[in-house]
Amino acid sequence: MTEQADSTIKRSFCTLCPQHCGVLVKVENGRPVSVQGDPQSPIGGGTLCVKGRRAIEVFDHPARVNYPLKRVGPRGSMQWERIEWEQALDEIAAKLASLRDTHGPETLATLGGTHKSPGDWSSWRFCNLFGTPNFINQGRNCGVGHIVTETCVYGYDTMYAATRPDRTKLTLIWGSNPAESGTTLTQRLAEGRKQGMKVVVVDPRKTKTAEKADIWVPIRPRTDGALLLGMANVMLREGLYDREFVENYCNGFEKVKKIVEQYPPERVSNITGVSVEMIEEVARMYGTLRPARLVPGIALVQAGQGASRSAILARAILVALSGNVDVTGGDPLAMKFDDGQIAWLDNIHWDELVHHPLRTRNTLGGDEFPIIGTEAYKLFREAQGRLHPRGHYAAEYMLFANQNAIYRAVVTEQPYPVKAILVQNGEPLLSMGGAKAAYEAFRSPNLDLLVTMDLFMTPTAQLSDYVLPAAHYLERPDISVHWGLTHLFVCGEQCVEPLYERRNDYELWKGLGQRLGQSDYWPDTLEKMLDRMLKPSGRTFAEWTQGERRYHAPRLASKKHEQQGFATFSGKAELVPSMFAKVGINPLPVYEGPPYCKPDVDDLSKYPYQMIAGSRIRYFMGSNLHQVDSLRRLYPDPPIWIHPETAAKHGIKDGEWVVIERPEGSIRQKALVTDKIRPDTVHPEGYWWYPEREAGEPGLSGLWESNANAITPTDIELCSFAGDQPLRGSRCRIAPADRPEQTKVDIMVGLQATLDSLDRMVRYLDASALARLNSDGGWTVKDTLGHLASCDVRTRGWIQQALTGTGTPETEPEVETYNAQAVATRRERSPEEVLDEHRASRQLTIEMVQGLSDEDLLRRTQHPSAGEVTVEFLLWRLARHEAEHGEGIRRLLTEA
Repeated sequence: MTEQADSTIKRSFCTLCPQHCGVLVKVENGRPVSVQGDPQSPIGGGTLCVKGRRAIEVFDHPARVNYPLKRVGPRGSMQWERIEWEQALDEIAAKLASLRDTHGPETLATLGGTHKSPGDWSSWRFCNLFGTPNFINQGRNCGVGHIVTETCVYGYDTMYAATRPDRTKLTLIWGSNPAESGTTLTQRLAEGRKQGMKVVVVDPRKTKTAEKADIWVPIRPRTDGALLLGMANVMLREGLYDREFVENYCNGFEKVKKIVEQYPPERVSNITGVSVEMIEEVARMYGTLRPARLVPGIALVQAGQGASRSAILARAILVALSGNVDVTGGDPLAMKFDDGQIAWLDNIHWDELVHHPLRTRNTLGGDEFPIIGTEAYKLFREAQGRLHPRGHYAAEYMLFANQNAIYRAVVTEQPYPVKAILVQNGEPLLSMGGAKAAYEAFRSPNLDLLVTMDLFMTPTAQLSDYVLPAAHYLERPDISVHWGLTHLFVCGEQCVEPLYERRNDYELWKGLGQRLGQSDYWPDTLEKMLDRMLKPSGRTFAEWTQGERRYHAPRLASKKHEQQGFATFSGKAELVPSMFAKVGINPLPVYEGPPYCKPDVDDLSKYPYQMIAGSRIRYFMGSNLHQVDSLRRLYPDPPIWIHPETAAKHGIKDGEWVVIERPEGSIRQKALVTDKIRPDTVHPEGYWWYPEREAGEPGLSGLWESNANAITPTDIELCSFAGDQPLRGSRCRIAPADRPEQTKVDIMVGLQATLDSLDRMVRYLDASALARLNSDGGWTVKDTLGHLASCDVRTRGWIQQALTGTGTPETEPEVETYNAQAVATRRERSPEEVLDEHRASRQLTIEMVQGLSDEDLLRRTQHPSAGEVTVEFLLWRLARHEAEHGEGIRRLLTEA
């Protein structure tokens, strides 16, 4: 007789990505045997992506961390002692207590991952009670810039607003690819298109989402602010903005209008690489098809210094000008949790942090980025106080520290020392930007304590002092709260008991909190903590999970401003946000992206391409799930997208390994040659590592081989105004992996890149800008253009002399005389004429280089100031000379 299995169906939600799609888990004899989508869930609607269907593979994976481990050898040596949880918690808590007594509570920093639910809010709760403002999770890379800016402009944010298939006439997706990262939005787009909704995608790549759009706008990376201003220019010029909304509910319009008038489509086209016709077409669509949803992708957040501020602020302004703010089917402002159902803020304790008796110092990064941190949060509370007296329900986005500042505080102990870092279900070496700086901090003798809690032995775990085994989502109860960004919450029951000695994330913070004077704040179990959160509803967590409806989703209200105004200092939508001005940030949407922002490399000619790393793909969630064999078979190697023209220049073939190089180092990935990307842009895969390789130093499971994060900038000055990492648009060079040395192709591409950057910077400057004098009181900006236009002719003469012994005569004028003559002869010409002459002359130089052999590049000639030099030296000198003058002009224009 066959024994019948004890079979039940459990209802939960998948946390393998931030969507949290509902799942039905079949459990037999205490083990999960299948996972399917839950058709009754408000998220996912019964569908699961390729990741979600692998939940049991992750649960049962042989590489899971199952027991607490304590390091007994050098960091990275993989020498461990297995210990009990209580010993680990005792020792970690004792160390934290000692460090707090010596250095203050701010000496602790925490680094979290992506939507691991109880670990997120539990860690913030612990930090607030402990007194440290230095916490981060992966949301730091996704939405801080957007949320703080929209809160400054509208008083709240629209980040989790959803396209309405039955109402939205246009969805404009900017720097996002929901076909890979967001199943819910993808479903809504498909439904909306059946009902006539138009879709426009702005992205340097023709992504899967862009392939199905009505228009793909192939923008140059980091120039989003210019395109947004260009669209606003068309809408104001043609009267396509919502005049009634602007007059009744906005302030600052006239100041914005003056800025917008400086960015006609012709200038914007030159900056962005988008045609005038396309700029006007998209602007007219956005100005006439209402309601419209402008979906803000993380590309704008990750654009870095200058570019991010102007783009995010211009987007917020454009949404207001269009009248789509807080409109159903447009960009509705988020609603707060229903306090009658869930006690969210009561249990996170943001006010405890602000007023903590032991905390005496601001958030790390708060000095460089004054819109974040505890001091800025007080201003946000003041501005929002009339409508939101308890503040934003996702206050962590106002409070997140900056990664670079944390790493610096470890290594230099400035402005104060960080001595302990706790990492929970996150991998900063792969996904938080600036891996080299993180690695230096984690290996620093100044760091007294590094703890990682995770499902797997990640590279950071391999360097840690303690590694703790985390429970899978099937092994814990949970409430999906999406970090407080939405009014929706969903309850998910625990499906099975944790295997081995795995514990849920709450257990770490509860265990430490109870040992560090927080006993009254931490119920004994996660479920009891969830009961405390749900107390206002009059139902326990178990009652919620067993009820027919296990979620709360009140109807989203719209046009709330008509009754109450906006939660800003003025009560209006502030197109020139006073909050920006109060903390010292330029409140005007002046474009500050390339070529006007601080360069991320010293030599533009050497690094001619822009790389956009950090995009997500459906098979993994950032650095997560690379261990899952079935997913790796579908996506075995990291691809770098390269345009066919670019690949042909460098002799790169599809499927060939390619070196991607920056000043921070180099990595290698496999070429994916495709016309679905701009020729001046490459797209290396982000977050890549090889868990199957040997753990520990020096390789750390292949951390340094293909990880784009290993070559992202580490300079804190390159972060955005809100402290977000510069992961999109950094300069790089590429070469075949078996031929990585520089060649004449690099010279040609470098010569083109420096001229293009110069052209975009100056072609549409007004007379006053062109007349600005250099710091030495010599040439004006226009004079410098005249000088640069003459340099190619002279360089070609020297090259000709090297090749044939003829060319530039020995009686040529002295350098000063030649330069003065060149400038004088071009003073009466327009900048456009000078630039066109320069471009034609540069083309002749590039054609000359094309015809040179390797031997020709090594031929020598006499240079009037550098002495005897090679042809190759002359060409690189020409490119770098132009880049140096371009940087001088940039500083003159931006620092005046």
